[in-house]
Amino acid sequence: MKPFRFVPLCAVAGLWLFSACGSDNPINQIENKITCHDVCQRYSDCYDKGYDVSGCTDRCTNDSTAEDEKDDKLKACDDCIGDKSCLSATFNCTTECSPFVP
Repeated sequence: MKPFRFVPLCAVAGLWLFSACGSDNPINQIENKITCHDVCQRYSDCYDKGYDVSGCTDRCTNDSTAEDEKDDKLKACDDCIGDKSCLSATFNCTTECSPFVP
């Protein structure tokens, strides 16, 4: 009788563990989040090797804009830049990226 009780408990535990690893896992969402540092670093890489990435990141991070709004703007900038060359991003992404870099 004990083996029959043990199997259902294992099955329930297995279902619980499986559901805990679903696609709504917040760790995956965090890993895909665009940060102020990402945008500031891209500006430095493309336009000004001596650009103060730390200062830019601090200004962006400490900006009083609501976090969700800032995240949306960072994502819009990153989406615009995508895999464009630096020159192309300059002309096409000024509006999207101007809240963060000059």
